[in-house]
Amino acid sequence: MLIKKKKRRRLTLELIMMTLISLIAGVLAAQVLEDIGLRHTLKKIEDDDYYNRQTEDCLDRLQEFIQENQVTEENIELLASWAQKEKNIFVVFYRDVDALFSSNMIPAEDEEAEIPLNGSGFPYYDVTLSDGIVIKAELECYINNQMFYMIDIAGYTAGGMIFVFLLFLMIHRKIRYINRLDYELKILGSGNLEYPMTIRGNDEITALAEGIENLKTGILDQQLMKDEAEKANMELVTAMSHDLRTPLTSLIGYLELLTMKRYEDEMQMQKYLKHCREKAFQLKKMSDRLFEYFLVYGKRDYQYQFRELPCENLLEDLCNSQFFDWQEQGGTLECRIGELSGSIQVDSEYLQRVIDNLISNLKKYGDISAPLEILASEKKDMLHIHIRNRIKPGKDTKESTQIGLRTCRKIMEEHRGVFSWYQEKESFNVEMELPLGPRFSKS
Repeated sequence: MLIKKKKRRRLTLELIMMTLISLIAGVLAAQVLEDIGLRHTLKKIEDDDYYNRQTEDCLDRLQEFIQENQVTEENIELLASWAQKEKNIFVVFYRDVDALFSSNMIPAEDEEAEIPLNGSGFPYYDVTLSDGIVIKAELECYINNQMFYMIDIAGYTAGGMIFVFLLFLMIHRKIRYINRLDYELKILGSGNLEYPMTIRGNDEITALAEGIENLKTGILDQQLMKDEAEKANMELVTAMSHDLRTPLTSLIGYLELLTMKRYEDEMQMQKYLKHCREKAFQLKKMSDRLFEYFLVYGKRDYQYQFRELPCENLLEDLCNSQFFDWQEQGGTLECRIGELSGSIQVDSEYLQRVIDNLISNLKKYGDISAPLEILASEKKDMLHIHIRNRIKPGKDTKESTQIGLRTCRKIMEEHRGVFSWYQEKESFNVEMELPLGPRFSKS
């Protein structure tokens, strides 16, 4: 069976697209959050209260350091250690107008002082040492860069979380489908082959699900055929064991009588011989049915011997000689044959078996008083043969196993043809088709 391949998206490409979409969403989210954080921080820094609080906090820390370390004029160099520890400030200490020391000897001339009180442009404040001496501190607080680092870290963290969340959300759909297939495979593995597989999407996972579904359907079909063959086999064995026993018993009985010469005269002996002959032919007929059974259900190594036969000759043979037995019993034929100019390739021996089986069924179920119709024509490179007859009143066209008709279908299929039968109202119909054209070889 040919399976039409669908054009599928590659799962790898889908995963790359999911990753790119999640990455773009994460970067955009991080950028938006950083912008919001920067605007909020800058707005906060631009507020005068913020600068004043920063300066007051710095002065408070300076006074705490002086009190804790008892900084006086004698050990005033301790203030240098405080200035080095403090970050984001510029400070210069003065007594009167002379600079005692500075944490940065070169003032930043490009900075604008909030309260310019000296020549450097920076504001200065009074600082009281532990011994009560008041000195001047030129102090400027800078923006804390750590705030911007925290904003960047917060933005990257939020963007990374959004990236991971979106990627997981999109991949989770595939994972959930895989888990679904795993659950359905366990159901199939438990023996419930009727359970349908979920077919969703258009990628390699979908192709895998379709492959499992096709495999399951194939197994079911094989199991159905096996069950059908076993059923037919059982019916055939049962029927054959019963049918063979009766004529065989009779045949043995008549042969025993003839062997012991237990007959009164020559006429009775001929009668016994006649019965033996009838029983022998009956057994032959049953053995033919057994052969037909193995032809349908068994494996064979026989190679057909095809030869070319004109369609006109085949139909002439059917109408004039093949149905001779039917005409001998008083039946009539109505042959309606179209123009036949082609030829077919057939094995005469097996084609004869098809005709024999067909005649056997017609004799058994056909109404001899009604004409047997044979219609033939050539259409679309095929020879069509339609045989129709009225069903004998009180007869059922169905055999116990329909083995004879199955044999005909099997042989016709081996000829790359078609054989079908059906009942239409009160008539029994058989349709056969054989391909026209040059000789072909069975592969």
